[in-house]
Amino acid sequence: MEGGGVGMFGLSLRVHLIVLFLGLIETPALSAPLVQHRVQVYRLESAELQGTTRLTMAQVSAELGLVVGMSLDDDLVMTSRAKLLGLGLFKSVTLVMRKGSKPGWAKLIIEVEDDSSVLGDWALGGSLGVSVADSKASPAVPGTNIPMNFRLGLIGRNLLGDLHRGSGFVDFDDKGLVREALFSYGSPKFAREAAQFDTEIAVVDPRYRFMDSKGFGAKGQGLWTQNLSDTLNGDLIYGVAMYLNQKERFTVPGFPKSVVGPKVGYYRETRLHGFFPQEGALFSSSILVNPIEFHSSVIELKIAQTLELASNLLLTVDTSLTTVGVQGYAGRGELRFDLPFISSDPNADQAAGYLSFQGGQDRTKQTNLVGTAAVLGLRYHSSGFIADIGLKITHSPEELAPKNTLTKACRGLPEPYLGWEGQGCP
Repeated sequence: MEGGGVGMFGLSLRVHLIVLFLGLIETPALSAPLVQHRVQVYRLESAELQGTTRLTMAQVSAELGLVVGMSLDDDLVMTSRAKLLGLGLFKSVTLVMRKGSKPGWAKLIIEVEDDSSVLGDWALGGSLGVSVADSKASPAVPGTNIPMNFRLGLIGRNLLGDLHRGSGFVDFDDKGLVREALFSYGSPKFAREAAQFDTEIAVVDPRYRFMDSKGFGAKGQGLWTQNLSDTLNGDLIYGVAMYLNQKERFTVPGFPKSVVGPKVGYYRETRLHGFFPQEGALFSSSILVNPIEFHSSVIELKIAQTLELASNLLLTVDTSLTTVGVQGYAGRGELRFDLPFISSDPNADQAAGYLSFQGGQDRTKQTNLVGTAAVLGLRYHSSGFIADIGLKITHSPEELAPKNTLTKACRGLPEPYLGWEGQGCP
């Protein structure tokens, strides 16, 4: 019995020692959770965007809220990926961290793949509008009231295979008369370089497109855009511009016949470019210097803000002001609601309804022109084709309407021969 007691004591002692020894050993299974809690969270040293020319890294940083020194955790990665995919511009988004230049810091690489169905090399656009004009402001000449208007546009974002961009549109009425036209090189700015050159030529008939005239019936300009430092966070614009009121059909009364000279300005936009509006703001200001008559120099200011009021409902407030020295000004304002129809299928066609209220005033020493417009429309996009169908109710300035004072010899002539007072036909 005594020997048995010693044996039992020895067995018990060995068991306790084995248990104690095992408790001192960290097995992989037991130590794994401790390692996970001690994983180092890296800080952002820099970020790089790869795979697209539709956005700049500065735009992506502003959208994702990326700041040097912030923590690169799992929540940031998942949220950033969801936001970029939600833009509808990319098929895929991948975020990769690479070793930084010092311990604890990392570089964030954002790799994306463009969705060609959003905007390919070419995009053909068109719009069909039905205009209901105020009876007092509509032209008094029989047969010149315009119930419908048509617009054809074309966008190229990869001209000559070198990412050069160009666009143009022609807006005409049901009689085939051009009411507005624009041709540009360098727009739209889906891709932006450190420095780029843009040219633009535009004409507008203020009698029928008063809201688009802004003091001048014709404009031509060639401008360089240079990215400024991160501190200023915008673009410097400089070049030469020419604003005209020469042709009778494309003249806004009361404003100078011509202003030609150097133009310089500042431009900043935080809104991302896509088919659907994006939240953000726009600010731009410029001066077109008249070297001959400095007091006739043109100053332009534009401010816009887009907000998301509710799910898939966006509000845009847009204001612009054009002043010609102390001679006069042209102001415009727009309140626009956009309702995108979002599909769960990323390859589905895109559509959005919109409602716009517009108002404008041109004030000079000789004239005081006031106009308003309301538009209810639907925009549609599918594989490079863009369509816009809308109903537009306008009130144009009564002073711009041609008067029915034609002589018998002139009454049979087409509308382009009519002067401001319906006279002077050849």
